[in-house]
Amino acid sequence: MMHCPHLTPDNQCEVACQLAGCRVQTTPAACNACQTNDNPCAINVVTIGMALVNKKRRKQDITELEALLRNYMPDDDLMPATLKMSSYRPGPGNELKKMIAWFAKPSETCNCETRVDTMNDWGADGCRRNIDTIVDWLLEEAQARGLPHGRFTATVARSLVSTAIRKYERKFPEGAPEPDQDDPEDEFDR
Repeated sequence: MMHCPHLTPDNQCEVACQLAGCRVQTTPAACNACQTNDNPCAINVVTIGMALVNKKRRKQDITELEALLRNYMPDDDLMPATLKMSSYRPGPGNELKKMIAWFAKPSETCNCETRVDTMNDWGADGCRRNIDTIVDWLLEEAQARGLPHGRFTATVARSLVSTAIRKYERKFPEGAPEPDQDDPEDEFDR
């Protein structure tokens, strides 16, 4: 994590917490995005987005945050015209992605996002059943990037996958909430 006056020792973003009215855990990727924003360590697209996702997950009203986000969205033709909250779905794949994000960024040639989605689809039990496949994916990607990929690395990879599964289960003991794909309040225009 980066140095931020609003980052608590237990990795809570105080800005997003205040916006959401609840605890909001942050990630290294979110902190990096916030730090590189035009308005770092404050209310910005990243902190509003984290608050919005947390309120949405708790099935709370997000109307005010959606309006606030519209004001902070860049006027860029490259931005999508519609944002969907359903595009974010927590799972073991996302947990693993967050854990290795500090040293392994997705590349144009990797299948990282597809594999993250597959792990999320499998859930905790499916990932346990397919742990050998997931470890093979990690070793394959390590080899493609010129990183160590031997027996010791396989042991570390297996440990990372197991930790990601446990982290997901602690956060969502009853499984991840599935957003309603057709929910009209789930999308809004810029």
